[in-house]
Amino acid sequence: MNIKRHFYEIAESFLTSLVVVLVLYITIGSVEVVWGASMEPNFETGERILVDKITRNFRDYERGEVVVLVPPTEDSKHFIKRVVGLPGDIIKVFECKIYIYRDGSQFTLDEEYLGSNGCTIGGNEFLQEGRSVEIKDGYYVVMGDNRRNSLDSRVFGMVKASDIVGRVVFRFWPVGKAGFVN
Repeated sequence: MNIKRHFYEIAESFLTSLVVVLVLYITIGSVEVVWGASMEPNFETGERILVDKITRNFRDYERGEVVVLVPPTEDSKHFIKRVVGLPGDIIKVFECKIYIYRDGSQFTLDEEYLGSNGCTIGGNEFLQEGRSVEIKDGYYVVMGDNRRNSLDSRVFGMVKASDIVGRVVFRFWPVGKAGFVN
């Protein structure tokens, strides 16, 4: 009888742990694996990241934050991208730069994370070179850091806030690159 009771205790502990982990994974955070070259050199294929899903309920996404999203074109995949345009912005890509018009002022987006070779060119469909687009309420414009090799808002358009899974807050693999993500 001791063996039977011991088995039930182990099964109960396992199931309780599984439920707790699933609740945490669905509501608070998840682990994602980076695939593809769209965020190089800042994120590379095979890196493991932690995605915060809870703070999206308390504050809006900010320009420059790295997020994981479900792209409008493929609902079974997750993409990692950087937020470059916020709701209410008027955004324009022109001569390798991103221009933002907001509340009567204009500025060029400072994208130091792109490195010295970073050049943003317009897309063929949504964010065409030299044409201004206003970002609707509840939507964001996202781009990969590797602008020459990124399927992003320049192609698939604005992303609904509800399609953003969460913010990338921590990289834990490889160990040599582990740390918080700005």
